[in-house]
Amino acid sequence: MRALIVDDEPPARAQVREFLMDEPDVNVLGESGDGRSALEQIRRLDPDLVFMDIRMPRMSGLEVLQSEAKLPYTIFTTAYSDYAVEAFSVDALDYLVKPLERRRFRQAVERARRYLERDATLLRRIDPATLQAFLASISAASHRCDRLPVKIGRTTQIFDTDMIEFVEADGDYAAIHHKGGGLARTREGIATLETRLPAGRFVRIHRSLIVNLDCVREVRSNKHGGFSLVMASGHKLKSGAKYDDSLRKFVEN
Repeated sequence: MRALIVDDEPPARAQVREFLMDEPDVNVLGESGDGRSALEQIRRLDPDLVFMDIRMPRMSGLEVLQSEAKLPYTIFTTAYSDYAVEAFSVDALDYLVKPLERRRFRQAVERARRYLERDATLLRRIDPATLQAFLASISAASHRCDRLPVKIGRTTQIFDTDMIEFVEADGDYAAIHHKGGGLARTREGIATLETRLPAGRFVRIHRSLIVNLDCVREVRSNKHGGFSLVMASGHKLKSGAKYDDSLRKFVEN
């Protein structure tokens, strides 16, 4: 893969380059410190993949993609999580929040690698409309991964699903409980969140509860049916009879 690194901060560019040293099939074509010169390099160097910051002088990363008719695969690297919706609206392949994590970085590169392999019989550059349709076809899968963008008030926060212990319906809101004891409330419904969380690991145990099975420390059968769960945080939750089968399979396995 031929890659271009775009960021107005030299330390940030250096970190991306360092992480790419672990990817032997990636050849870094060059670096750029602002959006306008990045656009020139994209047109001149014809990269397969661009790692690009969003907030930059002269031209933002979003403006770069909006102004270019033929798009390379682009992974945004930014300190601002509230640009996620805009980034995916201009067909970004992935969205990494600084400080970068090596595991997430590798996942993003692997995603780009898979897509480039699929495109091997096509033109390496595809027009935005085609790319939009392609991303739409995999949007459900991309949301049921290790990152969960959730609207919190006027911003979109990106949650690591590994850090979510359970989700609880709370009136007109859904409360997302973190492993460390933190809590975030969103107007996104619990049924919608259920479809976006990794199936198999997150299980509905009650009409108002979804639990991360990796965080369940104890399951007890109740005398009159149903189960009581003790979570890693110490929270005690009860299942609804309608959802007992899911927990029974978990206990038996």
